[in-house]
Amino acid sequence: MNKKHFAMGSFGQSGVCLLLVCVLLSSCSLQMGRDDPPSQEETESPAGSGQPADSTRGNGTSPSKKPLPSEDPDLPYRKILESMTPDEKIGQLLVVGCRNNEEASQMIRDHKVGGVVLFRDNFKSFQQLYQLTRQWKGYNEGNPLPLWIAMDEEGGTVTRLPEGKTPIPGAREVGRHEDTQLTKATGKVIGKELAAAGANLDFAPVVDVVDNSENKFMLDRSYGRTPEKVSDQALAFLEGLKETGVQGCAKHFPGHGGTVVDSHKDMPVIPASLEEWKQKDAVPFQAMIDAGVDMIMVGHLSYPNIDPSGKPASMSSVFVQEQLRDRMGYQGVVITDAIDMKGYPQGEERKEAVVASMLAGVDLFAIGFGQEMQTDVLEALKGAVASGRITEERLNASVMRIIKAKAGLKGVPEYTEEEARQIFGSAENRKEVSDLLK
Repeated sequence: MNKKHFAMGSFGQSGVCLLLVCVLLSSCSLQMGRDDPPSQEETESPAGSGQPADSTRGNGTSPSKKPLPSEDPDLPYRKILESMTPDEKIGQLLVVGCRNNEEASQMIRDHKVGGVVLFRDNFKSFQQLYQLTRQWKGYNEGNPLPLWIAMDEEGGTVTRLPEGKTPIPGAREVGRHEDTQLTKATGKVIGKELAAAGANLDFAPVVDVVDNSENKFMLDRSYGRTPEKVSDQALAFLEGLKETGVQGCAKHFPGHGGTVVDSHKDMPVIPASLEEWKQKDAVPFQAMIDAGVDMIMVGHLSYPNIDPSGKPASMSSVFVQEQLRDRMGYQGVVITDAIDMKGYPQGEERKEAVVASMLAGVDLFAIGFGQEMQTDVLEALKGAVASGRITEERLNASVMRIIKAKAGLKGVPEYTEEEARQIFGSAENRKEVSDLLK
């Protein structure tokens, strides 16, 4: 991937964090800690559990039982939602790249974007990265929702952290060891160093099953050739990442492994049937859902034998709604791969495409550098909401998922610069993955 695309972030000790925590804790008795027992709604219609919404999980409760108003677990989230203007809600639908502080200030302060994604162009050293994330979080002060600060940190060739980090090989090399404890350590080390830098969202792990050696652009980024191996390895990475509080994002749904076409350059067309897809590419994504992954990235690739419209999955209700949500039971956040990639409609067509993606079930749009493009997307979404094409109910559904996901960001630790320096690229981190560095 080139530096203008990301592919296919941590509460600070600021008023933003305090405001969200106060709202969540004061609105009802729901506790948001990661180790707390699940709420009634979570057991009946779990977000990101991989269980269909009408299933139970052996807790003895009836799926038809309604919580009393005083027990409503969604109450604190709804209070935040109801406090937001339509424009603030629409802003939360974007995660954007910013070339400089001026762009970041405008997108975060003026447009209330949901998050930013950092590239190597944004900094040269760890000190610059640390200071930048603090400054950009400061632009979000006063917003009841924290800012996602995302990076593509897979290891290997796809890495954004600066010099001095603990070097992590690509997924293919890690997978060759067939040691899930070692793979878990890679996720943990990456999470610790992202958190030290001030990031709170990692666009990883890659869960594409690459069984075609000609797929050069994805080969080294995949854990293996079989869905079982990819599932085991990606689950281990996610487990390690989650221990640090940093959120993960499984990519690239519905599976980018079966093509030699790079979706940065064109839209891949994959001839797999529905049954073939279910038996191979869908398997690791189901494992991610069952493990409670925070986010899933949907790619710009077409499976015409599954969705005859020929649309990329990022615009397909067949994939996002029918398969990912309805059949696979995923209730978490769905983000597009970067919509400035050639696999997605470009130019004027992009404005209509983002509306179509939203109507198909997408919650969040990833956009690389280009403030004009970013504001065009905002205006297209605002126009569709104003006209009623995107209903208030549809908009609120996505924003509610975003609010719930962001509640989990309080698990990301906050470090002083000195503490962060001691963590980043430390001897302890290198020892954790020393078998990979020999």
